[in-house]
Amino acid sequence: MPEHGRLGIRQLTILTIMTIVGDMMMIYPSVIANYSGQNAWLNAFIGIPLGMGLMFLYVKLADTYPGENLFGILRNILGYWPGTFVALFYLMYFIFGSSTQARVVGDFMTSEIFLLTPIRVVLLIFFIVIGWGIYNGLETIGRSGEILLPIVTVFMFILVICLLPQTDHKQLLPFTDTTTKQITEGLLVSFIYPVGEAIPILMLIPYVNQEAHRTRDLVIGAGFGNFLMAVLVTTSMLVMGLFLTQHNIFGSFVLSQKINIANFFQRIEVLMASSWLISTYFKSTIYLYAFIIGTAELFGFKTSRFLVLPSVLIAFALSNIVSPTITFIVTLVIPYWLDWDITMCLIFPVMLLIIHLIKNKVRFKKNTV
Repeated sequence: MPEHGRLGIRQLTILTIMTIVGDMMMIYPSVIANYSGQNAWLNAFIGIPLGMGLMFLYVKLADTYPGENLFGILRNILGYWPGTFVALFYLMYFIFGSSTQARVVGDFMTSEIFLLTPIRVVLLIFFIVIGWGIYNGLETIGRSGEILLPIVTVFMFILVICLLPQTDHKQLLPFTDTTTKQITEGLLVSFIYPVGEAIPILMLIPYVNQEAHRTRDLVIGAGFGNFLMAVLVTTSMLVMGLFLTQHNIFGSFVLSQKINIANFFQRIEVLMASSWLISTYFKSTIYLYAFIIGTAELFGFKTSRFLVLPSVLIAFALSNIVSPTITFIVTLVIPYWLDWDITMCLIFPVMLLIIHLIKNKVRFKKNTV
């Protein structure tokens, strides 16, 4: 194993929650509202058990070959060369995921906070921190997550509680103003986007110290992360309504600007944005870490530390060219990204489990003959 750090099951669960929340905290309300229409909030809550089921599927996939990460599982189930071929697609998915999430951070910071700062400066600082975290190892990343998750959670609940006086339940009506296509697409978005994008966790599972309650904790963690997203979507619908939720790309930032209690507790949007930056940092870090570990696994390197700097530079370069503007990401990238997520995070894992079951049945019949 090309990794010197170890994780506890609690740390793995926390990193799972961070990966699920990630950049979704900022863009998820707009995305699911565009797909689901008026029932976006309802689809978001229905997606909670669906997301927990998807995480259960990931854990079962990890249990097929204990001690192996995703790439090892691919090679064991599909064979060496077919597994390596599919693993290359996952490498591309991981590196593009890390760079795109960082790009969203850069677009947000330069359009809402640091208006005169070049985006490359923001991205460079972001990737320096990511690279430093990965260089210090998985254990450091896990312990940092333990410290910072309460900040993300507390800020999220502060946002919701402070906006309660501005909510209007009529904004959720009518329930029937949604087509079958919107319901189907909305349900896919409700669990594929948040929980499906946590598939890099399969690269971390072999480095967990304890196996007890792993399935339970990861499934509950997936449910908790998806629950936070559902609450955020519902709050956005109650406060801003469908139209504004659909057309505000950084929905939670706009919501935090509306907080005003007695003309005293207000203008805290930057504090709220910090929780999103923290969660996106962990998600981008896990994706880049999965890329580095996967590269070391494919090429049989005994250590992955020397890959940190070139991988960070590649991700930094991709983040500068992956999209010209945030509008390009929302209008052109996200619709196709959903198809990519469905393929990499749902179709491939289900296919691997089916092939594994078939191989086991064939092997059992041969042994009984």
